[in-house]
Amino acid sequence: MQYISTRGLESSFSFSDILFEGYAEDGGLYVPAVFPKVDAHTLMTWRGLSYASLAFEVIRLFAEELPKEDLWQICSEAYQAGNFGHTRGMFTAEEITPVKWLHDQVGLLELSNGPTLAFDDIALQFMSRLFDTSFAQGRPRTLLGATTGDMGAAAEAAFGGHKNIKVVMLSPKDRMSQFQAAQLYSNQDPNVVNIEVNGTFDECQDIVRTILEDREYAKAHGLGAINSVLWARIVPQIVYYFYGYLRAVERVGEEVVFAVPGGNFGNAYACWVAKKMGLPIMRLIVCTNENDAMDEFLRTGRYAPKPSSETIATSSPSTDISRAASFERFLFDVLGRDGTRVRELAEDLKTKGEFTLTAEEFRKVRLSGVVSGSSNHPNRLEIIEQMHLEYDTYVDPHTADALFSGIYLHPVGVKTLCVETVQAVKFPRMVRQATGVAVEPPEDMADLFSRPLRKVQTPACEAAVREEIERLTERPDA
Repeated sequence: MQYISTRGLESSFSFSDILFEGYAEDGGLYVPAVFPKVDAHTLMTWRGLSYASLAFEVIRLFAEELPKEDLWQICSEAYQAGNFGHTRGMFTAEEITPVKWLHDQVGLLELSNGPTLAFDDIALQFMSRLFDTSFAQGRPRTLLGATTGDMGAAAEAAFGGHKNIKVVMLSPKDRMSQFQAAQLYSNQDPNVVNIEVNGTFDECQDIVRTILEDREYAKAHGLGAINSVLWARIVPQIVYYFYGYLRAVERVGEEVVFAVPGGNFGNAYACWVAKKMGLPIMRLIVCTNENDAMDEFLRTGRYAPKPSSETIATSSPSTDISRAASFERFLFDVLGRDGTRVRELAEDLKTKGEFTLTAEEFRKVRLSGVVSGSSNHPNRLEIIEQMHLEYDTYVDPHTADALFSGIYLHPVGVKTLCVETVQAVKFPRMVRQATGVAVEPPEDMADLFSRPLRKVQTPACEAAVREEIERLTERPDA
């Protein structure tokens, strides 16, 4: 398996080469040169596999040079029941990502039963073990990322206390729920630095990208990526689309629909990859909130993300992203893998703040099976209340975004799985506003709001972040 850049860089790379590399030398993102294919017979043989066994089968298609013994150990350790014990209702921890059916063939694919109650745990539990193998030795040892709350907490839970890896995490000030902020900033591990940036998530992400693209600086300080720009983040996420599909259908070959919160587009792109591999996905619904640049693109072919200063602070804050980092991968695929054209569009976005596809290019988008929906605060409240009253289920506002669009765009007679990205307890005020019920945190998080916080506050300034990176990388105790 070789990997190429979305912007046409002539060289190709192995999985090992790009393990810590978020951006290619030409500024593009890495994608497989050719997607591996999974036929119906193989899907049938996978149907009875445990989550760990299925992860092994899927991931090995993308990481052929990783020794099978190492990969199996990583999967079996990462996806054991003890790591995903925050299940609810009738489900057991062994299922890892169970499917809860609601009505009219609409179900929830629960991805938030891990250590931090977020879907990010699924990839990061895998990555922390992968980075601990001999396969990853001699590589960058400081992971730099930006978070709207959940990914940062999941990364720190996975890598916190690690002897060989450090984590520097940027987050936007006052753009998270109280639970998310307490979970993120209460980390006390010496190898972790949380930087609260006085700005938006897009500004945090821009700082991270600028620093990582300074390849000389990144090499000198041993920096690597941790966000979904990193291909190693995407691969483990592909697994749960196969797992959800195999538990949803009565027969292999039956088509399904997935409704996925948009966010940084990494989760949606993982679903797209599963579709490209041959998983029978009729439609992928990308679900946005009031920051709806992706919705506009998928409806019109015009991509015009708001400037950072105009990004709206909504009640589903993890989707308050104007420029989705992994979107370029989808663009590359849908435009026939034309790196030159993607580079032109990226330049238009950089210089003009937007781009518009030609009529023929947009036709390809319309034929891709990827559509979109958008929802607002009243829509989210309505869905949260409905789930409580009709199904005795509590959902968070991001899952409500997925449910709103998933139910509205649900094709008659086709099973639709709406992706749950975090548990409702992370947004207790919103849930209480919608239902009148105070959702209690799990027992191991009962003292969360009384834990001491540790963070560094900076302006939205690259130089200030570099100072914190240098301070951490020079510390002998971290």
